[in-house]
Amino acid sequence: MSLHRLLIAVMIGPELARWKAGGHAPVFWWRDDDARRPTPALDRLLALSLRFEAPITLAAVPDGDIAALAKACRAVPGAELAVHGFRHENRAPPGWPSGEVNDLDRLADVMSELSTAIEVFRRARVTPRLFVPPWNNAHPTLKQALGLRGLSLSCYGDMRDQAEPDRLDAHLDVMRWKPEPRFRGAVRFLLRTRRLLAERRSKRAWDEPLGLLTHHLDHDEEAWRFLEAFLPVARPVARTAIGKPAVKTAATSRPVAARAG
Repeated sequence: MSLHRLLIAVMIGPELARWKAGGHAPVFWWRDDDARRPTPALDRLLALSLRFEAPITLAAVPDGDIAALAKACRAVPGAELAVHGFRHENRAPPGWPSGEVNDLDRLADVMSELSTAIEVFRRARVTPRLFVPPWNNAHPTLKQALGLRGLSLSCYGDMRDQAEPDRLDAHLDVMRWKPEPRFRGAVRFLLRTRRLLAERRSKRAWDEPLGLLTHHLDHDEEAWRFLEAFLPVARPVARTAIGKPAVKTAATSRPVAARAG
């Protein structure tokens, strides 16, 4: 057994056993950010998705080759594209959190940018359902624009805010970013996983999704090796299956969700 598999078994195995004893299984889903075009790293990512039957939502920047990304996703059951911002450019004034939308932007202008991004995906024969803001910065004006266009939102957080029913966040980032991108480390990642699983169990929030977040372009070899150990344990479901009965039913053999649309 590899070190990663051993750590997974020791650190979250008992918590997963408590879920199973209660007749439940955690609902994991998988989001990967910053795609712009097919690369060897993307090929490796999609190969993992295919190998472990793990549906993936690929957040793609509209200024990239969306048609080529859509083609790559169509070859992998359960893979889908989400809109990842407009151009992934930081437009925040000095001293403000990084983001594409800020207090100086008018709703009409944000709506125009959003419409342009959606059209890029539609030309690639993709109907986007999910928007992932760069730096996970969901400005209120952006939220308003997404609501008007009927898109769901995905950022990074802990438990879902019930006031935002169309929001589906990621929670478990395999990377740490400072001083430079690298694997977060199995112990740190699994400590957070265990805490979030225990929180959902204590609140009986059995159906509350837990989002795995990856960034294929920044992975080091340790990150890739950890994913190979974690994916068969997490068994992510398709974003489109979250909240449906097949996902809510705990199971020792939960079926792989249908391909995301």
